[in-house]
Amino acid sequence: MGIFDNLKQIAQLKQQASQFQKHLESKIVEVTSSNNEIKLKINGKMDILDIEISENLLKPENKSYLEKLIKKTFNEAKSKVEKIIATEVKSQMGFPF
Repeated sequence: MGIFDNLKQIAQLKQQASQFQKHLESKIVEVTSSNNEIKLKINGKMDILDIEISENLLKPENKSYLEKLIKKTFNEAKSKVEKIIATEVKSQMGFPF
């Protein structure tokens, strides 16, 4: 295998990675906190697409609770995305998990 074959393989891997990223962008996860106070929508690249916060939480005395709830809800959404990514990688690239 020569250098040109290696370069060709690298180009193919880059193209596959780009396609995979686009595929992940299309995967949407929506998570609602236990009391329906926060709703997050993120994509497979873990970009926050939408966030809804209940009006009752928007008071200065709820600041600390709100921060913890956002973090907890995002971490739950992130966990779901990670499972989707693992499943997609396994099915598209044949990696065992």
